[in-house]
Amino acid sequence: MYLKMYDDTHQTFINDYCLSQKKRRYVREPKIAIALTKKDPHRHGVLVFEHHQLVAFLTLYEAQGGSPYSTNKNNILVQDFSTDYRHLGKGYAKQATHLLPAFIHQHFSTIDQLTIIVNEDKAFTQSLCRQAGFKEAENHLPPIYGSQVFLEIPI
Repeated sequence: MYLKMYDDTHQTFINDYCLSQKKRRYVREPKIAIALTKKDPHRHGVLVFEHHQLVAFLTLYEAQGGSPYSTNKNNILVQDFSTDYRHLGKGYAKQATHLLPAFIHQHFSTIDQLTIIVNEDKAFTQSLCRQAGFKEAENHLPPIYGSQVFLEIPI
């Protein structure tokens, strides 16, 4: 398995990505997320491949001097983390979560903290993040989709 920064040569993979209707409540579809990355240089699409097949997707958001998500100005936020519907239950999200800190360190040399926000009803996702070394952080933001848990890991 490997992670790769999105570029326009990956558009066919993005177009073929399947996201369940339920998951769309919590994350943007990769097509929409990629459109946002093209408008904002601080957003980056990341593709998760297994044997040259796109199995998961996420975006990274550089807070640039701080954000409501963290007091650390060298923080990066994971957004839109999903697994292609056809690849659920194969452990790809878990593997990607473990690979993220090294990938971020490689591509963003000034980043020293990674944050992911998980809705409280997503116990499975929280468990994956905690297994990868994420710890719960304080959250003072109003909930968007119910209660949320902020998880952080130093890089």
